Amino acid sequence: MASIDEQIAALSDAIAQGAKRVVFHSGGTRREVEYHSLKDMREALAALQAQKSGASRIVLAAF
Repeated sequence: MASIDEQIAALSDAIAQGAKRVVFHSGGTRREVEYHSLKDMREALAALQAQKSGASRIVLAAF
């Protein structure tokens, strides 16, 4: 799986581009996630950022 930093970067880029599909690459593995809404993407991004900072883990269905 892609590192948290890579996931944050990919999700941030997708949000900036208005895309709802995010592709993560890591060690030859490709993972694709399609979100239902921009709100879902922002929640997933916030959860990743919280996880990176060591804050309480937020569990979302998209993970």
